[in-house]
Amino acid sequence: SWFDKMFGTEDSAEVPTADRKLSPKASRAALFIMLYRGYPLLHIPFQLLNNLLEIDEQLSTWRYRHMSMVHRTIGRRVGTGGSTGRDYLKGALDKHHIFADIARLTSFLIERSRLPKLGRRMEARLGF
Repeated sequence: SWFDKMFGTEDSAEVPTADRKLSPKASRAALFIMLYRGYPLLHIPFQLLNNLLEIDEQLSTWRYRHMSMVHRTIGRRVGTGGSTGRDYLKGALDKHHIFADIARLTSFLIERSRLPKLGRRMEARLGF
């Protein structure tokens, strides 16, 4: 499962695959940033993660608009590069998300009130 790959319980967890670009260690670090984003030292890393997701969202929006324009222009005929036109673009829209690993992390978010408290030493390191 993706959970096992993320937390490194599978033997091949450290090897990137087609559906997972981030290592389990990087995924855990990103999840930590998302969960504890209220600490001053994690504000900018959290903004970076959000900006990466925004880029992915904007690319998907562009792909959708491009697919719609192609469909209006040529319908279901063959595309300019010899592709299947609209169907190819639809497949690309569904398949290509650059930061899918980061987007999947939201499945692991929990209520702030249920977050484990960090130790004093860690809290001090995450402050100013």
